[in-house]
Amino acid sequence: MTQATIGIDIGTSAVKVAVVGLDGALLAEASRPYPMLTPQPGWVEQTPQDWWMATCAALKEALALIPAIELVGVGLSGQLNGFVLLDENDEPLGNAMIWLDTRATAEADLLRERFGAVLRERAATELNAITQLTKLAWLVRHEPERLAKARSVLLVKDYILWRLTGVRRTEPSDASATGLMDIETLTWIEELCWGAGFDPGLLPPIGASTVVAGHVSADAAAATGLPAGVPVAPGGGDVAALAVGCDVVETGVLGITLGTAGHVVLACDAGDPFPVQPGLWRIAHADASKAIWLGLVISGGLSLSWLHRLMASAGSTLSFPEMAALADTVEPGANGVSFLPFLEGAASPYAMPELRGAFAGMSSSTRAGDLVQAVMEGVAFNIRQCVEMFADNGAAITEVRIAEGGSRVERWCQIIADVLQRPVLRLNYLDTSSLGAALMSQAAVTDIELRRLTANLSAGGKLFHPASENASAYDGAYRRYLATAEAERCRGQGPAAR
Repeated sequence: MTQATIGIDIGTSAVKVAVVGLDGALLAEASRPYPMLTPQPGWVEQTPQDWWMATCAALKEALALIPAIELVGVGLSGQLNGFVLLDENDEPLGNAMIWLDTRATAEADLLRERFGAVLRERAATELNAITQLTKLAWLVRHEPERLAKARSVLLVKDYILWRLTGVRRTEPSDASATGLMDIETLTWIEELCWGAGFDPGLLPPIGASTVVAGHVSADAAAATGLPAGVPVAPGGGDVAALAVGCDVVETGVLGITLGTAGHVVLACDAGDPFPVQPGLWRIAHADASKAIWLGLVISGGLSLSWLHRLMASAGSTLSFPEMAALADTVEPGANGVSFLPFLEGAASPYAMPELRGAFAGMSSSTRAGDLVQAVMEGVAFNIRQCVEMFADNGAAITEVRIAEGGSRVERWCQIIADVLQRPVLRLNYLDTSSLGAALMSQAAVTDIELRRLTANLSAGGKLFHPASENASAYDGAYRRYLATAEAERCRGQGPAAR
């Protein structure tokens, strides 16, 4: 009987489940969406029960597709910096604030002013409103009664770990994004917790990503279809999981993912000096000898999906692939149109959650295809900013890989290769976070090193070679993009991009 592990990724808009054989073959997959709630501008929440119900449904569907397997492990991945408050009866105290929620901007400013040195030297971060620390500080100031009822705080994937096993635990990759973890000792920085006004005892213990944290309980087995007693590994936050799923394990390998957000991740040695600055994050890797440098395009794949929804609302009957194909005949530079992909704020390199997207350079001759091309170019230019930020800080890049839903648009992959003037390899399996979670589970139950488990992930992918004849046109369009972005930044009075 085929042995396999399951990876569960609790993403921003859906849960994705991948069943992966111990030989690395994808055996089945399933997905279930859930909504985002926006009760006020800047507030973005989700219901923990929606995550759980979607997870149960996706697991049942995936397992029904392959009844003749021996399931030997489960691994987890999840969006960073969302969290659940649980009361004394282990009931959620309201909705979960997720990473897109930027209500805590003022708290981020206050904490940077008070604890800037600790944040930089121990947590390796320039704090912003995305992080869990600032969101907890917001609760201290604005909803102290709700926080006072909390007996534990769990990050997104760790909530699912608890529902599956009854174990409260997290791991370094998720914890490193919160602004609360010491990157050297891999422990919570109690000074920051008390300084923000909450008890560090609310936070779960931090353990390794690729060890067994617990086993599927009888209740969870009944709800999900998983066999009771199956080992569950904590896995990693979505950044660490997608790094594994993209085989961003060896130093110098760069991964780009075009999901809802765009992630630009680079594997570095864990002991390398990290240049703390706005818009650049250091995330712990599932391989303890490595670290991840992260650049973030908040509206990555979301930008093109937004344009499709906008056109549909105006009466367009084009499918998403048909809309994307409108750009096929547009020359590099989008006929002078620029797009800033800041629909939900700007992360790298500006660190300005209040910044918003924009088109510029349109005229009466601008066509729909120009807008599609401009959106894909705008995301590619923001990715280039991340790559240049890495290079400016001394990082060497040896290979580039791309995955997630947006990379199904081959034109977009080619644009990114042309904008970076580097070969870009699109991987065969694009849902890299759920794949990475499954592989981290395999590392936990087999003791095989991650780099051995990921070694064949790039085999058979499609390579997009940069077209040198497009370099000049894209360089000119990039300069226009930078000028437009700088004008918007100045209006928002944020720090100059490095």
